Amino acid sequence: MTVVSDSSPLVILTKLGCFDLPGHPANQTYQIKEARHPTEEAPEASDLQMPEGRSVNVNAPQPAKGALRPSEQDCRLIVDSIPGHVVTLTAHGDIEFVNQQWLDYLGKTLDGLKSWTNGVVHPDDLSRAVATWNLSVKTGQPYDSECRFCRADGVFRWFHVRAIPERDAEGHIVRWYGLYTDIDERKQAEDRLQLLLDVTNQVVANLQIDDLLRAISASVRRMMQCDVVYVCLPRSDVNRLRIFVLDFPDSRGFIREDSISIEGSIAGIVFRTAKPWMGNAADLLQLGVKDDPGIAEGLNTGCVLPLISRNRVLGVLALGRREDHGLNQADLGFLIQVANQIAIAIENSSAYHESTSARAYLEECLKEIQSLKNRLQDENLVLREQIDQALMFEEIVGTSSALQAVLSLVSKVAPMDSTVLLTGETGTGKELIARAIHKGSRRSSRPFVGVNCAAIPASLIGSELFGHEKGAFTGALQRRLGRFEVAEEGTLFLDEVGELPAETQLTLLRVLQEREFERVGGNQPIRANVRVIAATNRDLEAAIAVGTFRCDLFYRLNVFPIEIPPLRERREDIPLLVEYFIGHFARKAGKSFRGINKKTLALLLSYPWPGNIRELQNVVERSVIVCETKNFSVDERWLSQRPLASEPTSHLKLTHKLAAHEKEMIEVALRKSEGRVSGLSGAAAKLGISRSTLESKIRSLKINKYHFKTARASKT
Repeated sequence: MTVVSDSSPLVILTKLGCFDLPGHPANQTYQIKEARHPTEEAPEASDLQMPEGRSVNVNAPQPAKGALRPSEQDCRLIVDSIPGHVVTLTAHGDIEFVNQQWLDYLGKTLDGLKSWTNGVVHPDDLSRAVATWNLSVKTGQPYDSECRFCRADGVFRWFHVRAIPERDAEGHIVRWYGLYTDIDERKQAEDRLQLLLDVTNQVVANLQIDDLLRAISASVRRMMQCDVVYVCLPRSDVNRLRIFVLDFPDSRGFIREDSISIEGSIAGIVFRTAKPWMGNAADLLQLGVKDDPGIAEGLNTGCVLPLISRNRVLGVLALGRREDHGLNQADLGFLIQVANQIAIAIENSSAYHESTSARAYLEECLKEIQSLKNRLQDENLVLREQIDQALMFEEIVGTSSALQAVLSLVSKVAPMDSTVLLTGETGTGKELIARAIHKGSRRSSRPFVGVNCAAIPASLIGSELFGHEKGAFTGALQRRLGRFEVAEEGTLFLDEVGELPAETQLTLLRVLQEREFERVGGNQPIRANVRVIAATNRDLEAAIAVGTFRCDLFYRLNVFPIEIPPLRERREDIPLLVEYFIGHFARKAGKSFRGINKKTLALLLSYPWPGNIRELQNVVERSVIVCETKNFSVDERWLSQRPLASEPTSHLKLTHKLAAHEKEMIEVALRKSEGRVSGLSGAAAKLGISRSTLESKIRSLKINKYHFKTARASKT
């Protein structure tokens, strides 16, 4: 009696889809009845169930069995010959059947294989494979996994394992049928492609050469199953290479991150020849390389590849194994691709570090330039302050106490932004004092704009100071900026401010009060950031008394008054002034003088100079032009015929007389109104002026109006 077991080649081929009966396609399902020993209750025949209820009786009489045995032998031959390894396992995973190819691969017998995981699966894959197997047993789903199995010579290769379960009539798993397919070459190709992709990504993403090469070296060592991978790059010393990156977990200390000589090392030979080398220790000895550190480390096989980019050798990539089996040509071709990527990485990193170093150097240079610039600016500022301090009174010549008192006031008020009123006779140098104030102020770097109010017609002074819009008046063909806008953030010098007309005085008062103005013909307010310095040779208080100058404007201008002394009050400065003017005009005229005639000097000292310094300057300039002697002299007739300031004295006497007469009239009106200013019977009505004007005149003339009220009270 012949029994077909569930582990027979016929059943295995049927389960794995390899069996095809004549006249029946292989894609149809064939059911194998479980073989049982014949008993009294069961017939001796077993049937191979075919589609549509048909069956093959495997326990048929001799003619049928004789026909079946050659088919089973053919099936066994097929199982042993297919390009895969066939295994059947019990429901618990114990091996029942293994084809001859799998036994030959493992180098074991069927009795020596108790379990499919027993010592044949790679330790790194074992836990994953077992977990996947347990999940298939639990769920009843086909087992599908990839893991490495140990070959008879100790080499692990990748296999794709697929097993399908066999169930009984109740649906319980009674057996597993597995097929093991060698995918080692495919897996290596995938891993190498992934490594190249990882290297490329590292090259793009990481420009730090140390981190980049360490990651690449570790990946290459694992992929190529080497003991050591390192990169050598040239040093500044052309005769040595530096082991730049070393991945050698089991090093004996002979190869370390240090420099090696190009002479006597395989790395040096490859670096100089730019040709890859692959071989074993015996090949090194044949090349005459006896002192290579790889020999001392016990490396038996390896390869060294040049890192080439743009026809230039940047370094070498070295791999070594202690095992005897070396690398093949396919491995070498792959490593050449890796070496090319590493060369690109090194070049990119070198370019990055060079640009980074250049950028850092430029930043340091810029910082140094900025520091030097700031230092230069500070030094220039200090120097300018020193120069301004020294040249602040450059054109102001004199050492008299009267002049020094004026210069002391100038030094105090210059740093401030206060309005200054300069008073004094004509020709005393009020504009020079104004310029000195500007030079000593915080506005010294901004413009100094001067306006002679007496030289501009009354109808145009407003336009000159505040500007005008296009079409503001006849002849205003375009917008014009006034002096206040031109002097923005600087200083505006109003010379002869006492000559301003009444309407311009009112506008100037608004500028000083509110710091804004409007152009003539405009309606947009303009902010004014200007320091005002005013000057006059008139007695403004007397002008206020006669009503030709606004008292409120006077108080706005008279914040810091400075009176410039006339030249007759500083006679000790005349010799210095004469020398200064002689030197100035002599250079322009191309002349030189040895000294000053004593008689001329005495004449200049005795003369009262009603025109002050301006008159002295004119006299000296004229004398330089006409003088033909080596000693400077002045024609006496130019001075003796000049009036001695009679006009200013008579003008002052008239002004005082007018003020006294005005005061007398106001006192008479106050006496009649008994000290009352406003009202129909007040002093203002009696004088025919407004109350505010009268109050202003009372204050300017220093009249005590309460004295007249007291008189009224005593009468009562």
